[in-house]
Amino acid sequence: MRYLWSLGLMVLCLSCMGTAASADGANTYTNLLKTNIESNAFHDQELIVKFSLSLSKTQRDAILKQVNATEEAHLEDGDFSFIKVPKGTDLTKTAQSLLAQKKILWAEPNFKVKSTYIPQEPDYSKQWYLNKIQMPKAWDITKGSPQIKVAVIDDGVQQDHPELKGKIISPYNAVTGNAQYTPHEHATHVAGIIAGSFNRSGIAGIAPNVKIMPINVFAGDEASDYAVALGIKYAVDHHADVINMSLGSPNYSVLLDYYANYAKSKGVILIAAAGNDGTFTKTYPAALDSVVGVGATNSADHIAFYSNKGSFVDLTAPGSNIYSSINGSSYAYLTGTSMASPVVSGVAALIRSKNPFLAPDQVESIMEHSAVDLGKKGRDDYYGYGRIDAYKAVSNTPSPTANITAPKTFTMTGKNKAAFALKLPGHANVTVAIQNASGQTVREMLKKTITGTKQTVDWDGKATNGKFVPTGTYKAVVKASNSRASLAKTTMIQVVNHTYADILVKGDYSFSPKIGKSIKIPYELTQKAKVTAVIKDNAGRVVKNIITGKSLPTGKYSIQWDGKSEKGQIVKDSTYSLEMSLLDVHNKKGKTKKVSIKIDTVPPSGRINVASDVYEKDPKNQAAASLEGTETANVSVFVIDEKENIVKQLLNKQTKNANFSWNGMNAKKQFLPEGRYRYLVQLKDAAGNSSIIKSKFFMLQRLPIIQSAKDVTLTTQDIEPITYTLSKAGNVTIDIIQGETLIKSIQTNLVENPGNQSFLWDGTDNSNNLMDIGDYQFKISIVDKYGLTQDFTGTIHIK
Repeated sequence: MRYLWSLGLMVLCLSCMGTAASADGANTYTNLLKTNIESNAFHDQELIVKFSLSLSKTQRDAILKQVNATEEAHLEDGDFSFIKVPKGTDLTKTAQSLLAQKKILWAEPNFKVKSTYIPQEPDYSKQWYLNKIQMPKAWDITKGSPQIKVAVIDDGVQQDHPELKGKIISPYNAVTGNAQYTPHEHATHVAGIIAGSFNRSGIAGIAPNVKIMPINVFAGDEASDYAVALGIKYAVDHHADVINMSLGSPNYSVLLDYYANYAKSKGVILIAAAGNDGTFTKTYPAALDSVVGVGATNSADHIAFYSNKGSFVDLTAPGSNIYSSINGSSYAYLTGTSMASPVVSGVAALIRSKNPFLAPDQVESIMEHSAVDLGKKGRDDYYGYGRIDAYKAVSNTPSPTANITAPKTFTMTGKNKAAFALKLPGHANVTVAIQNASGQTVREMLKKTITGTKQTVDWDGKATNGKFVPTGTYKAVVKASNSRASLAKTTMIQVVNHTYADILVKGDYSFSPKIGKSIKIPYELTQKAKVTAVIKDNAGRVVKNIITGKSLPTGKYSIQWDGKSEKGQIVKDSTYSLEMSLLDVHNKKGKTKKVSIKIDTVPPSGRINVASDVYEKDPKNQAAASLEGTETANVSVFVIDEKENIVKQLLNKQTKNANFSWNGMNAKKQFLPEGRYRYLVQLKDAAGNSSIIKSKFFMLQRLPIIQSAKDVTLTTQDIEPITYTLSKAGNVTIDIIQGETLIKSIQTNLVENPGNQSFLWDGTDNSNNLMDIGDYQFKISIVDKYGLTQDFTGTIHIK
């Protein structure tokens, strides 16, 4: 068996005292480390740390950097980090520093895990324990299922051992992160106890037909909390049904507790050895609430001298002088709770094989209530609930069942329901569906994960589309499944539809006889009936008879009207109604249904209001406009140029009035040239009438842009040109100023083209006096043909 540790007390303090407890938590860590834990019980350069859930990798690294630590790995589930510190670092002080941070929830050492089985010379009959737990009778019921997978979290299992050939699935090395590892005696022995083959040689495993998922967590003779946690997560994620852990430590670990709960929540049964100290010392993970803790007995059904005892022991099993496979394709006797744990794991695998739908608590309960009561009557701290009995456990395992009970006949009235009683196998994904005589699903009544064994489902007789199904023979089907198995049961039900016939029709319609030939209005008849349909005006007078007492079977149909009266004349624009009534096969009148039809031959119209005749484009200005429509219609707004080319679409929506604007760009976000533009609006109403209206033209004008250097340096000896760029043509004025004082006019209202330009200043004023060394400003102003202006001011440094 093998050992683990963790700071449970520290976690409790942090949980109870909140942020203010950080310092106390660190002190607790120190006291435990000094008084309760040997220095060689943990890896001296490693810690397991839990951060707040919101922290990113970068944030975690920043915190760890403060204590010269690095994150070697991170488990997203639970948000645990495996960190390392340099050799010689005081691990206690590092933990104290981390716990002082609000974003650290707790920290614990990465404790070592060791094997504690007791090798013995063979002095008992080989596999004496099989008869002790009544395996021959159990095998008459089941030898296990290949669908059931038992994870052996241990050191390395010899995968090609004659007892294990063809049984290995998804091997993993939690230390290296790959599938390669060195085979060892301990894990190979454990795997053989669970699943040794019936191959007429060697040994017989408890569940010879199940699969073994070997997960190595050891580096040499030691493992750690972190490696075991990785092993549990791997087993769960790869659909293990049972996890055996013949390893342990006297130290509680928050990390292992979290992943044990995680595994159990996923339906995995966890079984672990109770330890070989022969004391009442708790061993973890066996002492965790989510784990079945297993002690060891000898051939006389006495508690083994080495087996740990206590409230955490749930069951005992033979563990002394157990003959099984070892690496090197050989066999040996080994002793310890490490051997007792896989005996229980094998029985759990048989129970799961017989009924794959049982939850972990149900499997544990079956084993405990089937155990041979040893010691004091009832549960005690030596034997737990007793020594495992495979035959009784398998015999007491109910076979998985799925059944559905329904009335033989369901006479639908539209107000009643048929009740289906379900008997389910336990924890499973369950679906209940109604199928017609052709096997087509007409209604799915239930689809969810159910943990109980009983469920009631009611059916109102409707299909998925909300309509009552017709009279006929139907089948109710219940299916239950999980990752290990599936079941299905059916029952027949005769449906008699006594609901009232009904016409299903809805909506409001618009129609223009000038645009279309006719309007089509769909409807559905729920039962065979005689149908009458008429068009009436808003005064209730009949305008047109469409159908009169026509016998129709159940199905989908449509009414067509061309907008004309009985005399063949197009009716005037107004709102009319389609009224439909029926008489069913029992000569009962159904509800009259009405649909509104608006006859509209007038195209929509409106007016476009443009905010300004001139649109001066700058980042703060857009060409705004509005539409005032005569009716709600589909409105599409475009910008067009003088040649009627569409340059951009601005709007497409159903509305009556709208506001819109244009930024002077086309659809490719390119600025368009200056000139005349206007808005074009396409209108189309619900009846299909359409029209086009256009706004008046407006001018698109752009502010001129001047670009130049903000700072220019000149010397009194050299005269260098100062360059600038114009975005458009205009009259350009250039002045040299100092503050508010005009020094020199370079040019005034000189016409210049767009592009690169330049000017010279010789350093003199308007009187040709040479200016002193210092800073001056040059101001470039432009006025374009529309009177739009722009200025640019830069600084000249004379040296």
